[in-house]
This record gives sequence, C-alpha cells and structure tokens, in this order.
Amino acid sequence: MRLVLLLLSVCFSLSALAHKASDSFIYVHADQIRLDIALQDIQRLHNVDLNRDQSLSWGELQASASPLRALLRSNISLTQGDVDCPLLFRLDGLSQHSDGAYAVWMLDSPCLHKNGPLQLSYTLLFELDPLHRALLAANVGSGGNLLPMASDAPDDHVQLSVLSPAHNSAVLGEVNALDTALKFGWEGVVHLLIGYDHLMFLLALLLPATRCHGQSTLRGAFTDVAWVVTMFTLAHSLTLVCASLGWLSLPSKPVEIGIALSISLAAALLLLDVSSRIQRRLAMAVGLLHGLGFAGVLAGMLSTSPMKLLALGSFNLGIEVAQLVLVLLVLPLLYSLAASRFYQRYLLPFAALGLALSGLFMAWQRL
Repeated sequence: MRLVLLLLSVCFSLSALAHKASDSFIYVHADQIRLDIALQDIQRLHNVDLNRDQSLSWGELQASASPLRALLRSNISLTQGDVDCPLLFRLDGLSQHSDGAYAVWMLDSPCLHKNGPLQLSYTLLFELDPLHRALLAANVGSGGNLLPMASDAPDDHVQLSVLSPAHNSAVLGEVNALDTALKFGWEGVVHLLIGYDHLMFLLALLLPATRCHGQSTLRGAFTDVAWVVTMFTLAHSLTLVCASLGWLSLPSKPVEIGIALSISLAAALLLLDVSSRIQRRLAMAVGLLHGLGFAGVLAGMLSTSPMKLLALGSFNLGIEVAQLVLVLLVLPLLYSLAASRFYQRYLLPFAALGLALSGLFMAWQRL
C-alpha cells in the first residue's frame, strides 16, 4: 500500500508541474526591437492584477508600466563594443500567441542606427524560472547590418537564436546555420524533458510491452514499442511542422486538455489489455495533439522566418533523439522488472491507475 501511495504521489506531483514552457519573443530590426512577454509572466515579475480578478487588463498594464519598465531595463541590455547603449522601453499594446495574450514592448536605441556589431543580453525571468526561454529573430542584411522592419531579408540572412540562463546573450547580425541547428536541437531535447505530460504519455506507451513478459523477448518488446513510438513520432512531427509554419492553428487550451486526457486514455487501454494494433492507432491519433503542444514554442516566430526549416528540423530532431534515448534506457529496466509476479499483479495495474488519474487531474487543472 505504501508503494501504491508513493507511486500516486509521484504521478500527481509531475502532473502539477506539467505546463507549457515559459517563452518570450524578441524581434530585432534596424529601427526598433519588439519584445513580447506573456501576461502570466508579467504577473510573476510584478503584481499587475490590481483589482485581484485574476485577469490582466490593458488599464492595469498601463498603470504598472513604470515598475515594469524598470524591471526590463535592469534585465535587458544592448552594447556596442565596450559601450553600453541607452535603451528606451515603451509599452505598445497586446498580441496573441498560441498560449494566450502577450504584452508588446518596443525598444529603441541610437545604437541600432549605427554600423558595428551589437550584443543583446537578456536575463528576464531566469531567476524565477530557469526553464524560461527568449526566442530571438533578427533581420540581417548581406553585410551583417540589421535591416528595417519593412525590409524582406534574404533566406540566408535571418538570425535565429534562443536565449537561456546558460546562453543569455547574442551578437546581432551573426547568421550561423550550425549555431542555429545546435541551439534549436538542444531546445527540442529540453522541451521534451520538461514536458511531463508528454513523458507520462510515452510511459503509457511503453508499459504494454511489459504486460506478458514470458510471451515476448526483450527484442520482441523493443519491436512492439518501436512500431508504437514510430506512429507517435510521425503524427506529432506532422502537426509540429504544420502548426509551426502557420498552416494549422488551434487554441492552446483545448490542445493542452486533450494532451492530458490522452494520458488517461492510454492508461485505460493498458488496464483493458488491448491489442498492439489499437495501441499504434492511439499513438498516431494522439500524436497529432502532442505535436500541436510542441509547436506552441515555435509558432510565434517560425511562421515568418526564412530559416524556419533549419530551426524547425533541428528542434524536431532534438525531440526525437531525446525520446529514443529515453526508450532505450527505460524499456530494458521495465522489462527486467516485468519478470516479477509482484510487478504483473500490483505494480503494473497501479502504475496504469496512477497515470489515468494524473491525466484527469491535469485536464481539470487546465480547464
């Protein structure tokens, strides 16, 4: 009984932590810099909800513009060589991204209009949330200089970067395909590992291969899992590409609820001991939803970026590599445990029950 309670507590702890990663978006041009920050992140930085109705209005943002401006000024800087560039911050309006409303800030500096390399540093929210990321896109001309907002940059002169606690600055104007591929590939790995709902669904796909230990070898179990995970991968890659490129758009809330319910559905099928064919069909269908969840990270930026295919492909490859490594590590461990009668009689069904309840709990949280 203690083991069961421990298992359930771990599942519910993970479900409570499951959320879309916190992201902001930085669009750099020669005439100005645009910064989009999620309203929920603004509330984490400073109490803007003055009437405590758990909803931020434009009037509340305007009333808090001064302290917010001070926070931005202390966490965002622009330098040219050894010289600190003055930055002016102006609250400009609201925008919509896949996960909700964002506040739009316009940044201006005389250094933007000068020739020479510029370095943008960003540390906003990193102390509160080490998993926060700022996705940066800069219009760069053939000479490495920034282009105005109205200009259309050539395909190979749009700089894409990801700012994180470990790499919190970028030299504007440096277009490096390898650097873009490595950064977005790593972010794909990170977003899979912090996507607890995706990990729980992946676990629900692995567990059926351990149900009848004596009827299948480890190689046979790997084959069954490979088919299921392949269906899941193809499906979520399809919707990840379509949503990131702006070809498909669904509201974030129902997608996140659907992802949570998919965990419960996969766990219920595990309890019912359905065939592997049904498991593959489920993985394919649900993978479409999970791809939309992953795409929330990139959709706000890649829909207009000419380097989108490289960044998107690297991000997706990072997800797939992390997923494959997890399968190779976890499945042999589960298979070795599956020989135990205790595992078959108690641990496996209670694991399925814990996953099912956790999925329902997450869906309730996201209503």
